Amino acid sequence: MTDIRRSITKRLMERTQETTIVGRFAKNAINAVGYAIFDIKNLDLQAVQRLPAVYPESKSEVARPMPLGGSKELHVTDLPPVEPLVFNNLQAQSGSSVFRHHRSAFVGSEIYEHLDRVRMDNEYETCIVQGDRVALKCLGVTKIDKGICAFGQGSSNWYHWIAEYLPTVLLSQHLPSAYAGYPLLVPEAALTVPSFKDTLDLCRGGRDVVPMKEAQLYEIAELLYLPPQVSGPFNVRAGYWPEPKDYTQNIDLMHELRNLILNALGVQRTGDEPKKVFLARPPGTRSYNQDEIITAAKQRGFEPVRLEKLSFKEQVQLMHNADFVVGPTGAAFTNTLFMHAHSKSLIWALQEYSGSCFFSNLAHVCGSEMTYCFLNSGTPISDSFEAFRASYHLPVDTFCHHIDTLLDKEREE
Repeated sequence: MTDIRRSITKRLMERTQETTIVGRFAKNAINAVGYAIFDIKNLDLQAVQRLPAVYPESKSEVARPMPLGGSKELHVTDLPPVEPLVFNNLQAQSGSSVFRHHRSAFVGSEIYEHLDRVRMDNEYETCIVQGDRVALKCLGVTKIDKGICAFGQGSSNWYHWIAEYLPTVLLSQHLPSAYAGYPLLVPEAALTVPSFKDTLDLCRGGRDVVPMKEAQLYEIAELLYLPPQVSGPFNVRAGYWPEPKDYTQNIDLMHELRNLILNALGVQRTGDEPKKVFLARPPGTRSYNQDEIITAAKQRGFEPVRLEKLSFKEQVQLMHNADFVVGPTGAAFTNTLFMHAHSKSLIWALQEYSGSCFFSNLAHVCGSEMTYCFLNSGTPISDSFEAFRASYHLPVDTFCHHIDTLLDKEREE
């Protein structure tokens, strides 16, 4: 949808609350362009069947990114037992965390409690939000008999799949035996992308799987929903940037996930090189002066590696064996989860992401020490969509100062 159409639809939504003929005209106009208005409600508070807890109460431990010379800042909160919910006749898309039911749009607490900050939409689901209402595009529906929700906003993104959706796949093994025949509903990427499929197979315990197309709207006659135990904003609204309060991380469950994968793959520390890894990235979005930085890193013994060229097991082995990993923020740092407890890493990101806890959380799980170098974008940015595409420049002397300080510290320990 163009910005002009979005702006027009927003204005029409404002007028729909009027009881005059203008309000009726606005509703008809929105329907005429293929959209319908839904009331936003908290999915977790709906009066539906709740199953016995599949995981005990735990702690959420969220680690704020730590700049050079800083100290670790940990945000700890209590988490209740995980009680699956059983919904009937919900409509959903695999790349969206918005569930439709009649004229209600259900979203989990992790979104509902941050509606003023978090964006609900993505490239497959246009969500035009006004207060506690949202306009969603009308789509044809494909029926699914039953299943377990292992999809949502960002589920085809490597970080979100590993950190947010695999824990749900793992928890599905603890469901009552009456639900043994319920398949996992997953994004297509979970079966078509080798690294996704490898992780799914490690965690699903033999449960059947049904792939869902991201652009297709499905109606699931009976859907089991497990409240997410790890969450963070896929995107935030213009003028806002991620903060630790936007995140949840069930620390016990993440330890279980890490240990299960390491043990299943038989990964152990060896004396093999490289011990110093530079996570290089292919040309594309968020470009920076990588060649200059790689030259400086090589002078300090770092070996450039492109993780996307390795199998999942090779990625895990490389990261688990490394003592020091450096690179720009990006999907490759998801594998921080598998680093060993005394390892270190340096990651650089835009200044706006000083409160973005995605990778610092994973470093906290494995016990690795992660340091951030924050930079300014080469162009003005106002939201996370622009930040995702923004190029920047990492001064070589800034990189050298950070890496030399950390290497000197390591030698002193």
